[in-house]
Amino acid sequence: KVHVPVNDLLSKDYAKTRRNLIDPSKASVDVIRGRPESGSDTVYFCVVDEKGNACSFINSNYTGFGSGIIPTGCGFTLQNRGYGFSLEKGHPNQLEGGKRPYHTIIPGMATIDGNLWAPFGVMGGFMQPQGHVQTLLNMIDHGMDPQGAGCPSIFDK
Repeated sequence: KVHVPVNDLLSKDYAKTRRNLIDPSKASVDVIRGRPESGSDTVYFCVVDEKGNACSFINSNYTGFGSGIIPTGCGFTLQNRGYGFSLEKGHPNQLEGGKRPYHTIIPGMATIDGNLWAPFGVMGGFMQPQGHVQTLLNMIDHGMDPQGAGCPSIFDK
């Protein structure tokens, strides 16, 4: 069953927001889809068991409903990170065999002398590589715990 935010879609505030996008004097070239409820399409978590086995996991649909493909009986959509490819001939990210699209699915795992030190990760699209550096520096240089290390948004806006 899919949640449909009926009350949000029918609210006066949401209608006003959408109405303000209309310019009666010209056609809209790039119509931006509405989003009556805020949310995220990315989930990150990490776990470590008592034996030191760890998992650093991130999943992101990328846009709205991802690929729109729902595996039979699963109730979730598959991601659509292939969206980062270009169909333009000669483009550096042209779709072709053996290539992977640019994406920001980058869970982290830090070790010291081959031993697990910390699984870590951040959400945030294109700032993720920078966010990983910030998180590691906050843990290493400032002695912050992983949650606190990933929270400061100094340079990601």
